[in-house]
Amino acid sequence: MPPSVDMSVKSSSTPPARQNPGAACEECRRRKVRCDRQQPSCGLCLASGVQCQVTTPRPPRGPKRGYLKALQARIATLEGTLLQQQQHQQQQEQQQQRSQQQSHQQQNGTDVPIKFSPESSSIDGLNFNDQHNLTWDFPINADEPTPLHEICPGTTASNGSVVSSLDGSTVGASTSPIQCFDTTSDGVFSDSVLNRKMSEMSDGLDGINISNLMQADLDQLYFDRVQAFAPIIHQRRYFSWARSLNKTEAQTCLRYAMWTLAASVSAHYHNIGDALYRYTRQALESLDSKSTCLTLTDIEQVQAWLLLAIHEFMCVDFSRSWISAGRAFRLIQLNWLQYADAPDMGLATTAADWVDAEQKRRTFWMAYCLDRFVSVRNGSPMTFNEQNTIRLPASEVDFQNEQPALVGFLSEAVTARDAMVTSTFTECIVVATVIGRALSHRQQSMVDNIYLNETRDFWDRHEWIHAILTQRMEVFSLNYPQALQEADPMLLFISLMWRTSVLYLYQLMKSVVQPSEEKRPHIMDYTRQSSMAAKEVVGLTNKLSQLNCLKVHPLTSIPLSLCAEFFATYNELGDNYSKQLQDVSEAMHGLMSFSNLGSGFASYPR
Repeated sequence: MPPSVDMSVKSSSTPPARQNPGAACEECRRRKVRCDRQQPSCGLCLASGVQCQVTTPRPPRGPKRGYLKALQARIATLEGTLLQQQQHQQQQEQQQQRSQQQSHQQQNGTDVPIKFSPESSSIDGLNFNDQHNLTWDFPINADEPTPLHEICPGTTASNGSVVSSLDGSTVGASTSPIQCFDTTSDGVFSDSVLNRKMSEMSDGLDGINISNLMQADLDQLYFDRVQAFAPIIHQRRYFSWARSLNKTEAQTCLRYAMWTLAASVSAHYHNIGDALYRYTRQALESLDSKSTCLTLTDIEQVQAWLLLAIHEFMCVDFSRSWISAGRAFRLIQLNWLQYADAPDMGLATTAADWVDAEQKRRTFWMAYCLDRFVSVRNGSPMTFNEQNTIRLPASEVDFQNEQPALVGFLSEAVTARDAMVTSTFTECIVVATVIGRALSHRQQSMVDNIYLNETRDFWDRHEWIHAILTQRMEVFSLNYPQALQEADPMLLFISLMWRTSVLYLYQLMKSVVQPSEEKRPHIMDYTRQSSMAAKEVVGLTNKLSQLNCLKVHPLTSIPLSLCAEFFATYNELGDNYSKQLQDVSEAMHGLMSFSNLGSGFASYPR
């Protein structure tokens, strides 16, 4: 009987390793055989009688350190040299062409033209119909001698050279985080075309370069901070034509206006805002002077004037901004049929047509709100009438996603009693309409006072407006709770305007109506509501300090200045009105650090 085998011992034993640890010797490496790694001499070296040598540190594989960077630097130097040579050659060719044209025109007895014809699709010599790639840096003029690359780290001023990145690609490729803002990276000489054309402009934008990354950053700043209170731009459509080589002059003006407003609400780009503003205004004025048929104005031209007016309200001067806004108002009136909707008109046939119509609606309603808010503050007659056939704007989600939606008219929204949630833009339009009615009520009362008419019509109008105001404030509070109003700058502005409307009506009643026993209960009720509205205004004003000042609505100074005027005039409503006036005045002073609108209204005669 065979002896028994201990299976437990056999299963616990481990198989020997394929080879001993350590490095192979040089002889085995040379012969390309497996080394048994025995010490002090492996089996092959022992049998061959050769000394067994093992080299432990091995040299790293691949090229030496810094070789790739040195090679990339040499490539960048070569690219820069070729670029400079091409620029020099192009300048010589241009000089020869100019000299030939001048000599030819002098022989014919004609002057050399300096400006382009009105039909030319250019701005002061910068042709935007050129077929070259214009996706490189856009230089901009600035008074400060400090280069932009010293102010904004990560950017360099364009000096005609191309710097290669570590992966071998050029910086001309788009670094934008926005998906549809891609630029072509083929052809490293496209930068010379733009630099050459910019240098030919009489009032060029020398000294500052807006790189592709800065362009994308300014675009994103606009849609993050400006689009919320001026929702008139369709984002995907904008990026679609922004990267096109054949942009119209109106589109170029709109793009620079967007960058100007984006720079004004950014601490990082605030120092280039003045240069952007000067160029944008010059380009728009040049475009207006070249327009031969204002009844066919592009929507981008109107939008550019509106955005420029908002920037001027914030950073320049009230008078100039009001004139710029008036230009946009008149352009809308000249093209009124393009904005109006037929009452029985349904949805557009295609999504693209609906987006076109929606952009025009939003542009009109933005001008409508601006007209009413500013007119209420300075007491001037309003430009636009609320009796129109333009539908209210759709929701921002439907607009940006190109989902056609049929929205009702203004009269339906103002008289609606249900708590249907509407967009913040629609709420802004409704509050602008109600306070605009209060302004018309005030102006009509002044006329009645001149002709000594009875006050019966005054009370009828006053109670009608007050009833609508109270109803819409309740609906607004149901749709947007107090915590949401205090956290969103747009809702906070609308909430301030609702309370300001209450104070405005009370101020109008006190200035027109003489106290009587018949109306004493009404006056007491209005006084109570005004006191409550004034207290709520102070509470909302204190919430402004908790918001980012660069995200505050640019017209917030309008309700604050109206409230400050109310507190200063009717301080008999309460003993603590002086404290409330101080809180509102401090809030206005804080807004003046980035907006000139409050100081402009303070000096404007009423």
